[in-house]
Amino acid sequence: METQVMSFHYHFHVLRHYFECHDILEEHWKDQPCFSKNDAIVSLILFSTACYHYRRGNVKGALKTYKKSLQIAEYNDDFDHLGIERTPYISIINSEIMRIAQGEAYRNIQLPLTNSCYQALESAYDDFEFNYNMDVSDYIKHHHLLRDRTEVIESRTSAFNQRHSKL
Repeated sequence: METQVMSFHYHFHVLRHYFECHDILEEHWKDQPCFSKNDAIVSLILFSTACYHYRRGNVKGALKTYKKSLQIAEYNDDFDHLGIERTPYISIINSEIMRIAQGEAYRNIQLPLTNSCYQALESAYDDFEFNYNMDVSDYIKHHHLLRDRTEVIESRTSAFNQRHSKL
């Protein structure tokens, strides 16, 4: 299993750092020679984003993102390369959509890992185990507000300057 996918699962199940999960998989997805917004990996990117929103109380954003994640998951047959059992994964997405509709609070989720993914995670990480503790640091919970954005700002400034230097 690819290192980035393993890292995603570690961040998702152990650290519960959903923002980082999004970044890890998005980078991996965009590194592929050919990629589409309908790829199975995009469903997991969106799913971790929805978890991030839901935990922070943004149920509108979470609901919209879970629905898009579901749409992509239903479109794709192969989640094995991502270490995910597809049918139970779709059930989990539907369950989260229903929980939001019923006004239920966020809870930590265990994704339905394939046996080979679970074994690989146990081998790669000495401390791999499913974390059901609801307490996370504010830095993880509100990462998009508290992270160092220097690199993002510099990248945007550089792109802006390149566009305007051509004019």
